[in-house]
Amino acid sequence: MNIVDTAVVYLMADNHIQNDREILRIGDVCTVFCQKKEVQIWLESLPIEGIQEDKRGRVILSVIDLIEQIFRAAGRDYPKLHLHCENLGAGQIIIERRTPVKEKCWLTVLKVGFASFIIFAGSAFTIMTYDQDVDVTGVFARIYQMVLGQVPEQPGVLEAGYALGVAVGILLFFNPLTASKKRKEPSPIEIEMEKYESDIRDTIVKMSSRERSES
Repeated sequence: MNIVDTAVVYLMADNHIQNDREILRIGDVCTVFCQKKEVQIWLESLPIEGIQEDKRGRVILSVIDLIEQIFRAAGRDYPKLHLHCENLGAGQIIIERRTPVKEKCWLTVLKVGFASFIIFAGSAFTIMTYDQDVDVTGVFARIYQMVLGQVPEQPGVLEAGYALGVAVGILLFFNPLTASKKRKEPSPIEIEMEKYESDIRDTIVKMSSRERSES
């Protein structure tokens, strides 16, 4: 490699990645960009030092430590290289080192079916308790009395329209039938899942920092 006088390196790190390689390199955890491609290739293949897994198989890697390693390696390998690093991504990187477990197809179907049943039963129970609290049956009875002059013994148009409206409203709101690639915006479930995953990542980083300070 030719000697380089000055090089500006941009790092774009995601805050949560999964990688099961024994030797992690900077290119495995960050997107690296440099106008001098020789420097970019060198950095992408640079091994990350001092990785210590916790008991859960996770690694919390600080980008500050990563940049420090980059400067040390540059001073060792290319002492005449003036390197400038810009971090455009996360400040802490959570690396999952768990080996993926392949489940049998029938077990996956069983888990999905059980979860779907729990969600369906819970949602139905919630709707019924809400209807009971606001006395939807009494409201419909009063509407029938005002319009028809009597209350029908069997469920009528109002009950059917209400049931259909709840189902259609849920489908339109959560929009599960449209592929995510075709939607212009994320669904409410995707937004809540992203918030949940963000809270998990923040908690993992805080717990790791607390454990290091106590040790």
